[in-house]
Parts: sequence; structure tokens; C-alpha cells
Amino acid sequence: MGTTLKRTTIFLTEEQHERLRRLAFERRTSMAKLLRDAAVEILEDEEDIREGLKALEGEQRYPGVGDLQEGASWPLG
Repeated sequence: MGTTLKRTTIFLTEEQHERLRRLAFERRTSMAKLLRDAAVEILEDEEDIREGLKALEGEQRYPGVGDLQEGASWPLG
């Protein structure tokens, strides 16, 4: 069974639209497919960043700027 797609509307500048249209033509695909692929990349990158930050929090706590005392330095660990 296939994935159900939701319709959405985006606004592009004329230049963005033309560049996307040409890229879709060159790759023999649709503009919608290019945009869906770009959305997947963004969401995967965001998930990777969140997982990385979560892993760092578990390994070591870095102080915030307000936590630093005069003469103290950031941990290099």
C-alpha cells in the first residue's frame, strides 16, 4: 500500500520556480518530487542534529555563558 500524500502550497520567486523547473526537466522528474526529496533531506538532517545533541548531553554538560566564571575556559574534552 502506498503513502498518502498531502497537498500543500508554496510560494516561489520567479527565479526559484524557473531554476526548479529546469532542474526537474534535466533530471526527468517533477518539481513536486524534487521538493519532496528536499523536505526529506531537511527532516533527516534535523533528526541527526537532535540525536547528536542528545548524545552530547549524555556524555558531558557544557556550561552556558552565564555559568563561566572570570578566568574559566570551555571544556576541551
